Amino acid sequence: MIDTSKCKKETKLIRLELQHIDKKYGDHAIFSFEKWSLDHGIYWLKGGNGTGKTTLFKVIAGQTPFEGTLILNDISLKNQPVNYRSMISYAEAEPQYPAFITGNELLNYHIEVRKAQAEASIALVEALGMSPFMNQKVGSYSTGMLKKLSLICAFVGDIQLFILDEPLITIDANSAQVLYQLIKTYHEKGCSFLLSSHQELEMGQLPIKQVFQIVDRQLQPC
Repeated sequence: MIDTSKCKKETKLIRLELQHIDKKYGDHAIFSFEKWSLDHGIYWLKGGNGTGKTTLFKVIAGQTPFEGTLILNDISLKNQPVNYRSMISYAEAEPQYPAFITGNELLNYHIEVRKAQAEASIALVEALGMSPFMNQKVGSYSTGMLKKLSLICAFVGDIQLFILDEPLITIDANSAQVLYQLIKTYHEKGCSFLLSSHQELEMGQLPIKQVFQIVDRQLQPC
């Protein structure tokens, strides 16, 4: 049983608001929209590669510059970046880490930075079958092992909004079931999720509140 006690009911995602958002790479506009707001729930951003899903997630996670206003629970990313980022955990679609560190070193770094307890992480390591590999250097990991390590690190600490980019790619079916259960449990305790996937999610596995896609640089409900 994975201990999720660090995701407390009082840490709900009250409101995520994006206003007047523009993101370009050079002269190429990735997306441009007036407003997008979410409250507590699990949301799925679907669409193929190159539609802007990852860029949008990096904008929301505070990892890439943009034009506009981004507010989570009345905390502005641009005015209070440290407080804003402390509420969010972002797991990349294709994680990359320094080859010379071990899985445990990376995990312990996240635990220390987020001032978290280790018990829940240890349980998740075991549930995902990563216990035999955590003392090995990351450079020896397969893509599936890297993905599992990124998810383990993502669930460290008291987080309000989890942003998981393509969380199911490269992991096995058993690990996918562990992840589905973890998301449901954390959601029940008040945490919220933004998930992206170019493949179909098993809708019966998660209480998806709404599905969106980026079409012609605009966010649209499906």
